[in-house]
Amino acid sequence: MNPIVHPPGVLLNAGRVERSRGEFYFYEEGVTPGVVKVIEGLDRERLALGAAYGIALTPVAEGFAKAGFGPRGDLWSVINGSRMLTALRAPGQLDTRWLTEDIPYGLATWTALAEKIGVEMPVARSLIALGSALLGRDFEAERRDLRALGIDNLPVESLARYLETGGKE
Repeated sequence: MNPIVHPPGVLLNAGRVERSRGEFYFYEEGVTPGVVKVIEGLDRERLALGAAYGIALTPVAEGFAKAGFGPRGDLWSVINGSRMLTALRAPGQLDTRWLTEDIPYGLATWTALAEKIGVEMPVARSLIALGSALLGRDFEAERRDLRALGIDNLPVESLARYLETGGKE
């Protein structure tokens, strides 16, 4: 779930991360209702990508609740009802794994899968572009694309099976 929550939260709080050097509560103070809307938009894209491959993914709010992070409900309720999440501080700088790992190996890899099957992911692409600009890196170029994963030549049906089981045949 990290790529769903970390990039929107950090990118939309970039000024605060830089100014405070992470001295604020990331989930309690940084994941505001507006940030939750972006996270939910990104999660809808992830769910649509899974559905396009025939995989029923768990929505982020449900996943957080099942993991015991907070009470069941919408994402705002889960986060704000969580003793664990609300106690976590933000990263101390923007050059953090919350961006440098979650964008190229999470979001950008998902967009590679989306390209293969024709699923649009405008929120994910926007976050990739913002993160790239913010850190002066090309996260699209750094991503684990399907070729790097050794699955670029799989037909969509085989790729769907691979995503579900890890087996190429």
